[in-house]
Amino acid sequence: MHGLDIFCREHKIIHYLIDPGKPAQNGTVERSQREDQEKFYERFKFKSLKDLELKLSIWNHQYNNLEHCGLDGKTPNEVLELKAPNVLS
Repeated sequence: MHGLDIFCREHKIIHYLIDPGKPAQNGTVERSQREDQEKFYERFKFKSLKDLELKLSIWNHQYNNLEHCGLDGKTPNEVLELKAPNVLS
């Protein structure tokens, strides 16, 4: 049994797999991965793992403080703060 399956079972998480070759069944994740590829990985070059970690940290901060139309003009951090106050503090 795979480690993820064990973790899910122990934490009572239902893990669904999409059908092979059917990315439309998981469109939100597919779009997110495409955006990460286009807006981050294809735009930057990395000299080392440390360089990647630094640039990724900066990118995450910028992205999570950008307004998103899918979030009614709020930033991801604003939405998180509304759902779970004091999490970001």
